[in-house]
Amino acid sequence: MNKLIFSILMLCVSPLWAADISSCTLKKEEDQKNFCKASFAGSGTFCDMIRNGELKRECTFMVIRIQRDNSYKVKPYTKEVVATE
Repeated sequence: MNKLIFSILMLCVSPLWAADISSCTLKKEEDQKNFCKASFAGSGTFCDMIRNGELKRECTFMVIRIQRDNSYKVKPYTKEVVATE
């Protein structure tokens, strides 16, 4: 019974947290829209379109952090051993 309640709850609540780059088009201000796009894309191109200097700086540092996280999170190499008989 608990699994059923949990499943129903997750089906109803999970779309509330779902967001993607298309949700950025709903923002009214262009600077906020470009900041939102940069946060999803991890691209400095959208940061360059921001006119507010403070928001542009914050956006640039955010994109650098996203890019570093993506590039340095490399999975360790594991060698697979195939047994031959």
